[in-house]
Amino acid sequence: MALNTSPTRTDVGYLRRRVKPVAAAAVPVEQPASALPTEPRQTEPSRPSPSPSSSMSSSSVPSSSGLSLSPSAPPAPAPARSAAPSAGLSLSSPTPAGNEPATAPVSTGLSLGHSSPAAPAVPPRASAPEGSLPFPAPGIDEVRELGDDDPVLRLNARESAIGSLIVTGAASAVWEDDELVTGAGTPDGSTTGSPVTTPGNRPLVGFDDSDALVSLRHVRRLRRALFVSRGTEPLGVQIFDGATVTVSPGDEKRMFVLYLLRIGGVIELRAEPVDRSASDESILKQFSFVLTPFLVTRASRSR
Repeated sequence: MALNTSPTRTDVGYLRRRVKPVAAAAVPVEQPASALPTEPRQTEPSRPSPSPSSSMSSSSVPSSSGLSLSPSAPPAPAPARSAAPSAGLSLSSPTPAGNEPATAPVSTGLSLGHSSPAAPAVPPRASAPEGSLPFPAPGIDEVRELGDDDPVLRLNARESAIGSLIVTGAASAVWEDDELVTGAGTPDGSTTGSPVTTPGNRPLVGFDDSDALVSLRHVRRLRRALFVSRGTEPLGVQIFDGATVTVSPGDEKRMFVLYLLRIGGVIELRAEPVDRSASDESILKQFSFVLTPFLVTRASRSR
């Protein structure tokens, strides 16, 4: 569209022609090449390379946004920042005493700097294994006689599980199994309380003539036993391999009874002093034996 270049009319006052303004981005009308002024083309002179002396002697350094190979003043140190908490790894050494900053950095991570050594960790207390023995005790080969000097001995697991433990010289024996079934017997065959038999229908503790026998094959069914001697002869104990030990007979006022106790899977033998004039019922009460009433079961009858 051609531009309207006619002048504005001033003879008609009520008419005003609206002149369309020329757009800023409008392309100017091409003029002939002869009308364009010609100017001599200037070539850019080559820049002389700056010398170190002239650069150092200048009082003001011109600002440059490019790379400068000339020596310049070292950069000014960055302003100190406020300490911020660090959650990572710190390799710096702490500030010496007396020169600490106002706000010390807080570190929540690992520090490899020089610091005071940490207190050694306290190892956890080792717990006793299940079934452990309460205290060390001599074996049957280390004791000749149980009494005041050596009141206790302990068989090992092998000696406590093979064959039978034989007690000679006992006038009565009392037993208690792991279910607290309690009974007592004498060498003449009389019994009271409840007998305890093994799966082979043998007594767990009983008499064979004048010897009291403890079946060690089923020793875990036995909880404890007590053997009482009324004579002046000492009690004797023998195990399967022939090892023996005796129990002191005591004196005129007191005597020693043999107290057998199972601890885990081993047998412990103790010589306990009692009054010589004490009755069997008094001795059982002293060791907290309560005889279990015995009931003979019968097969059911059909009418």
